[in-house]
Amino acid sequence: MQRFCESIRVAAVFSPGTRVKPVWFEWRQQRHAVTRWPYFWKDTLGGATRLHFAVCDASNLYEIVYDTSDQNWTLVGVEEQ
Repeated sequence: MQRFCESIRVAAVFSPGTRVKPVWFEWRQQRHAVTRWPYFWKDTLGGATRLHFAVCDASNLYEIVYDTSDQNWTLVGVEEQ
């Protein structure tokens, strides 16, 4: 997996409780529709909870992270299929 640390714009559905479902994200001026969500996990950095999502579009696997303290999304990895 190629590693990155780039801010991205994400459209997500926030359900009651702590459920979050990314629907699409924009990275490098290209929109990627999320077709699958194979993995999800949480960790903490300092006092902030971070939600990690492994998501797929039509061709690749991405790791995106939502930081609950500043409400920003980051793309941290891409695995090209």
